[in-house]
Amino acid sequence: MYIRIEPESKTPIYTQLIYQIKTGILRKELLPGETLPSVRSLARDIGINMHTVNKAYKRLQEEGVLIQDKKAFLVNPSQQIDVPDEVNRDFEERFEELLIDAKIFRMTNDTMEQLKEKIEVRLKKGES
Repeated sequence: MYIRIEPESKTPIYTQLIYQIKTGILRKELLPGETLPSVRSLARDIGINMHTVNKAYKRLQEEGVLIQDKKAFLVNPSQQIDVPDEVNRDFEERFEELLIDAKIFRMTNDTMEQLKEKIEVRLKKGES
């Protein structure tokens, strides 16, 4: 799996890493039960701090996306991940922000559906 971090982005690096990993899982580039690179190895390979990688891995573990086996992090082998309450609340807050923006900019439901479809196509093609 190729990970691309954009240091100049407004999005924190650990958040970028979280979504790069989630996208890899979604695209089946990372399979259930697959071991991720060690914190040290991934940090070195993509040129970021070990603590940043550890923070991303720990957050993904809290969400149930990753599990930790001994010292390694693995993609959760379960086909169905229960959504923790904290993740559900976070999703609701982010979704609410998007809906507020959509209403402020008078986006129609058709426009929002077109955006959703465009993003889904991009995810399937392996773009981000």
